[in-house]
Amino acid sequence: MTSICVVIPLHNKGPHIARALDSVLRQTVKPAEIIVVDDVSKDDGPQIARSYDGVQVLSRDRPGPGGYAARNLGIRTAQSDFIAFLDADDEWDDAHLETLDRMIRSSPQDTVLFGTGYDEIHPGGRTIADVYRRSGGRERVLSFADFVRAWLDCGECPVWTSAIAARRTALIEAGLFPDKRCRRGGDKDLWLRLARQGGTRVNPVPTAIYFKDSQNMVTALSHDNVCHCMIETIMTMEQSEPPATRNLLVRLANRETFQYALRTAKSQRVRRASWKHFKPWYNPFQFAVLLGLSSPLGHPLAQLGVRLKKLSARA
Repeated sequence: MTSICVVIPLHNKGPHIARALDSVLRQTVKPAEIIVVDDVSKDDGPQIARSYDGVQVLSRDRPGPGGYAARNLGIRTAQSDFIAFLDADDEWDDAHLETLDRMIRSSPQDTVLFGTGYDEIHPGGRTIADVYRRSGGRERVLSFADFVRAWLDCGECPVWTSAIAARRTALIEAGLFPDKRCRRGGDKDLWLRLARQGGTRVNPVPTAIYFKDSQNMVTALSHDNVCHCMIETIMTMEQSEPPATRNLLVRLANRETFQYALRTAKSQRVRRASWKHFKPWYNPFQFAVLLGLSSPLGHPLAQLGVRLKKLSARA
């Protein structure tokens, strides 16, 4: 049986941590280790975690953005061959680790990343994540170029943090989560670096649940008005990739830059420096939009667009 450690970062998620841990303990294939890393919580979340038998609770002395440093501490502490991640406000179906275990055992040795499908819980109900399109409805192993292509095809990263497992040695070799480089999007940065090390096996069957109505969500934070940390990673990768893969990476850098700018524009005027590496000849229309978002009217126009989108959704 595969040796899997579950790593859960915890920061002010007292109302949710029991749900997450209960789902881990219900697994049909039991994990070898369960590590909760308290990132200086100010509620009763750590106490709740310590009340569970078999759960190791580690503590950090200051909180880190995105839970990246907390996850890194869990990875370094773990003794297992594989790490499965679960955010403290998310949940697994009972067969999640069983599915990952089967995928790991039936994969070539050079496969380093494994991801299942997931559902999203919004305030309005449960939906199927669009990421299901990533594999054409079937389980398969993606090469690095296929991983980037799938990202572009379905408009988001082909794997999601609370629905993956990764080889511990590969995580360390890839440099772990960018806890000193990123406030947002650092998980995607790591999955891209990891996918370059070996194969990524994806399974569209949903075995995890992403709660988007939780308390103290990282995704509810405002975006930094800076160049996305993943762009630096992509620019480094481009130098040693063949032309076809380099083209995919440039398109991915443009996409992530543009999406990040759109989210930033909801709360502030977009700085030109945040999209300085955008390649306009790949996406001239998006380049024009970026120019507009960086103009003095950029933020008010973005706010108007958000309001109009909400009104059209209600109609």
